[in-house]
Amino acid sequence: MDTFNDSAFFDKAHPLNESCLHEMEQFRLHQHLPYRTYVKIRLEFLKSKPNSALHAEFLQGFKPRIAVFAGSFNPFHKGHYNVLQKAERIFDKVIIAIGQNPAKDERTWEIPKSIQNRQIEHYNSLLTDLLTAVGDDPVLIRGLRNSTDFQYEQNQYRYMQELMPNINIVNIYCDKEFEHISSSGIRTLEKFNKHQKYLLE
Repeated sequence: MDTFNDSAFFDKAHPLNESCLHEMEQFRLHQHLPYRTYVKIRLEFLKSKPNSALHAEFLQGFKPRIAVFAGSFNPFHKGHYNVLQKAERIFDKVIIAIGQNPAKDERTWEIPKSIQNRQIEHYNSLLTDLLTAVGDDPVLIRGLRNSTDFQYEQNQYRYMQELMPNINIVNIYCDKEFEHISSSGIRTLEKFNKHQKYLLE
């Protein structure tokens, strides 16, 4: 199966702005791929297409703003999704990083279908090690519900800054309607079959 299905676009030449917009659209459609993997596959695809020189030139010079949204996400719920949507309005690509927190229960929930078109990474290392492995100088996204979350994240930031002095972190507050939702609360409600409205499809 072909990775891309936009061959017809190259049947004629397009102005620079249309070529760039088309490449950005393809990039958004293939968010599940690691960026460097995507570029390699895309450039190979473009080699066989007429009128693709502008596209290849744009892709080779484009440096996307990449972020990593990390958490245990057990489960990934509507509050997390609200933060993800806000992050995706700021960054070109947001990687969802699912970690196993030793202080929390082992992950038991499936990844919702509605986020499976993003790049999803699993890790059980330090978060700073994951950011280094991702490459491309990603920004770390931390979702906040309230001032208590902020105080906790501020303390964690000091540890991470000592491990990775150049780390960049963006804190994003969820909308008020989601600030009471937590994965632990959902797991409690599940025992009484009252949890569904907080989950993604």
